Amino acid sequence: MLKRLTPFTVLAVTATAGLIAATLVLVTVLNQPWLGVGLSADAQSGLVRVATVAPGGPATALPAGVPLAAVGGIPIEAGDLVEEPDVAESYAALERFFDRQGALHAALAGGSVILETGGPSGLQVEVTPIAGRPLSSLPPTVWVQLVTGLVSVIVGAWVWSLRRNELSAALLALAGLAILVSAFPAAVYSSREIAMPGGLFRVLSATNHFGALAFGVAMVALFLSYPRRLVPASLLWLLPAVYGAIWALDTIWIGFPGPAEGHHLPTVTLMAGILLGALLQYRASRDDPAARAAIRWFALSVGLCAGTFVTVVLMPNLFGMQPTISQGYAFILFGMLFLGVAAGVARYRLFELEGWAFSVLSYFGAVLLLVVFDALLISFVAIDRPEAFAVSLLGVALLYLPFRDWLARRLIKRREIDREELFTRIIDVALTTDASRESRWREVLRDAFTPLQMSAVSAPAPEKPAISEDGLSLLLPGLPGLAPLKLSHAHSGRRLFSPQDRRFAGELYAMLAHAIASRDAHEKGAAEERVRIARDMHDNMGAQLLSALHSERRERKDTLIRETISDLRDIVNNAARGGKTASDLLADLKVEALERLAAADIRLDWQDTCEDGERTLAPNVAYSLRSVLREIISNTIRHSGADAMRVRIDISDGLLHLQASDDGSGLSEGVQGKGNGLSNLEARLLALKGTLSLEDAGPGLTVRASFPLGGGDAK
Repeated sequence: MLKRLTPFTVLAVTATAGLIAATLVLVTVLNQPWLGVGLSADAQSGLVRVATVAPGGPATALPAGVPLAAVGGIPIEAGDLVEEPDVAESYAALERFFDRQGALHAALAGGSVILETGGPSGLQVEVTPIAGRPLSSLPPTVWVQLVTGLVSVIVGAWVWSLRRNELSAALLALAGLAILVSAFPAAVYSSREIAMPGGLFRVLSATNHFGALAFGVAMVALFLSYPRRLVPASLLWLLPAVYGAIWALDTIWIGFPGPAEGHHLPTVTLMAGILLGALLQYRASRDDPAARAAIRWFALSVGLCAGTFVTVVLMPNLFGMQPTISQGYAFILFGMLFLGVAAGVARYRLFELEGWAFSVLSYFGAVLLLVVFDALLISFVAIDRPEAFAVSLLGVALLYLPFRDWLARRLIKRREIDREELFTRIIDVALTTDASRESRWREVLRDAFTPLQMSAVSAPAPEKPAISEDGLSLLLPGLPGLAPLKLSHAHSGRRLFSPQDRRFAGELYAMLAHAIASRDAHEKGAAEERVRIARDMHDNMGAQLLSALHSERRERKDTLIRETISDLRDIVNNAARGGKTASDLLADLKVEALERLAAADIRLDWQDTCEDGERTLAPNVAYSLRSVLREIISNTIRHSGADAMRVRIDISDGLLHLQASDDGSGLSEGVQGKGNGLSNLEARLLALKGTLSLEDAGPGLTVRASFPLGGGDAK
């Protein structure tokens, strides 16, 4: 039935049940007698002091800072305020603790109670406790334990709802439920002001123990079955059977001397079993990068969280010492451990774990080193705490942080290849036009990522490099002449593809795409230039040579041959230098115009202005200007009968303006209509997006032409 529920329904039901349980916890906590005092205990002297008194509370008449000797005639002890009762030395001491809790609670719940203070000026203050404590009086540990339990059970249910047929997901869900079962009872008794009913306290403590052992059993079973099955499933049932019996014996207080052996020692053995299972899984998954990445999640979580919990909470209890942190806050470590394991079971972003693990471990190492330095300086050098902390912080900054940066550079450098060599090889791939381009590109990728397998992508290729299959594969898009590829098992299968690998692949892809596009653009430009040169030679030079061949006048023949040689020189120079500058072109045109007009006994008045003489003009622009000017000069020589000609050329603001006038007979007497020459001029300027105008106002003819320097191709 549960398997038919949708993931949303599973989450909704789990969250609702968790909130109902959290509400019951809060109701139980709030329905306890409240004095409005905060007590602190000195374990060495055994004194209990009134640390704080809540304003407006029942015990406002009690001065803060005084020792509290008795409550309702019952002498109060430092052990009555312990947060966790299983710190008792024996079951007999634990039974005495619960009996005292029952007696103290009965005194507080019976109406008014006499609070006796110790010291020379002992007081007896009659106080009437409030039947229910206010919500604002709850310590932060209550909320920490409630949130940890709720988050754990919801995350466990979420992972199970997505992977219902997997044993690992079911075990993870049980572990999340176990955290809630352990944290919620602890939230009740650890937040008590002084005492609570002894029978309820004992039930809550046993439930807390059950949840803690159930969490350990579920985690050990998980590590023995995921990601590789290390033992048969039937053997996994031995764990709940053995530890269930241990819990039962510990609950009825037989078979063990006390809680240290009946609860804490089994919990420590389960934590050791988790570590052992993680190590065995890591060894078994050496040929599976995805499984090994999941184990890294486990190892990171267990090493940091469970190890810290055992060190600061369980180990002190085993040796009869007080824990260094509150158990309520220690549940945060359980929650973090559980979330890390859940991420591994859900295979969440396994490919990013390597970078996260290095960062987390390095910062954890810095904190640990700081604490160790501080403790050594205080214990053995006898430096005061502020000075010791400052010296420790300086030592970490000067020694550890540079070492961390050096280690990070070493790890990163070991995986990189020579970028300059790589750039050269990519250019070689881009310039290769035969079938070897594919093999050369694959060689570059093989050296960059050393994948175990490389294959073409049959499915629709991605638009950019992308990680797939939880980091097992890296997908690369295709390029002109190159098929999209799938790279599997990075770095010879030792690890998963990471976001750094994806970004590096993106750089390679962009570099190759740019190189191929540049080569294609160059080849396209070269092809267009060859076509233009061939067209100019065919349309202009060929026509000029043919006209010279059939011309009967020697002067005409010489002029055509001279123009053809000049055109040929321009074609060769432009091909070699990539075009002429504006000043060079104007100088050549002036020399050519002088030669032609001088041969016809026509004086030339030439003037040009150029805003940027070093600007290189496109070949089609230079050729069009030369052709326009030649046609105007040819018409002047043939038809005008002029004695002088004036030429003005101005190049500025991206435009070229040409004005040519003569003192001849003008258009009407020289030519009827525009003629072929002027029609050709008009067509050429139209192709350049320019304009042409004729002014025949006498004497002579004035031709004005203008076109942009970036105009279209001349025809």
